[in-house]
Amino acid sequence: MRPTLLLTASAATLLIAGAADLSARWADEAAIRQTVQYYFDGGKNRDSLALRKAFHPHARMLFAKDGSLEMVPIGEYIERVAGSRPKPGEVDRTNRRVASVDVAGDAAIAKLELERPDMLITDYMSLLKVDGRWVIVNKIFSREQRREHVSGSRTP
Repeated sequence: MRPTLLLTASAATLLIAGAADLSARWADEAAIRQTVQYYFDGGKNRDSLALRKAFHPHARMLFAKDGSLEMVPIGEYIERVAGSRPKPGEVDRTNRRVASVDVAGDAAIAKLELERPDMLITDYMSLLKVDGRWVIVNKIFSREQRREHVSGSRTP
């Protein structure tokens, strides 16, 4: 009878530990998604305060342009976004979604998709948990023109 009790206690301990780990992972993913939402909201509303909530002050945006690496300090990116103004009558026609989140300890990658009528933008955000808060430390992206906008004709 004693080995059964020991086995049951061991199984219960593992179950509780696993549940605590799973709960922590869910909390981290929820916090990461909130950080990404600040990014989405800041971009959509041209809101520098929301963008500053999303990014670490030393973050950078990196991208390839004409085969060369371009690097922009995040403060410059935020100024650019916040300083842009919509054209009269312009409506935000961008669908935004979190395609995936991968967390390992205090590091994470979030893949985001921003779909516009003329292009698909894929962002890869590197996040770190700094001082107990998830922040974006690097942003890389790719833009893909929609075929129907490249050729000038729409395909059904």
